[in-house]
Amino acid sequence: MTDQKAQLIKEVTYSFYEKAVSDFLIGYQFRKIQEFKSVDPLSPPLEAFKSHLPRIEKFWRIQLLGERLTKEDKRFDLINIHKALNPNKGEVLRWVKLFNATLDEYECAENKDLIKEWRKKVSEFEKRFLTFLF
Repeated sequence: MTDQKAQLIKEVTYSFYEKAVSDFLIGYQFRKIQEFKSVDPLSPPLEAFKSHLPRIEKFWRIQLLGERLTKEDKRFDLINIHKALNPNKGEVLRWVKLFNATLDEYECAENKDLIKEWRKKVSEFEKRFLTFLF
């Protein structure tokens, strides 16, 4: 079951970022961190974040499955990392809306509990970001 949950976390994470990198409101934030300049600078391919995505996936596995950081893993300092991107309140709210819409796509009876917990985590992060960034 944990393997299925880990696979679901991977699918949701990649699906969300596929949308987010070309989103009209928050897409430009991802162009700031892309690993290579894509042919289409307004809509970078998901591959432009190839080393970032496994880290995000790991973050969600820690949050949702209780995995632990290894000695090789860098600590997650979400507020300070994202503060450097200088997002505005509307961008944080857009991230939340897109993430929840992605979770909607994967919600079904067998995923119900994990998706419910994930929504709760997203809501907690939204509150933290809105408190600490603004």
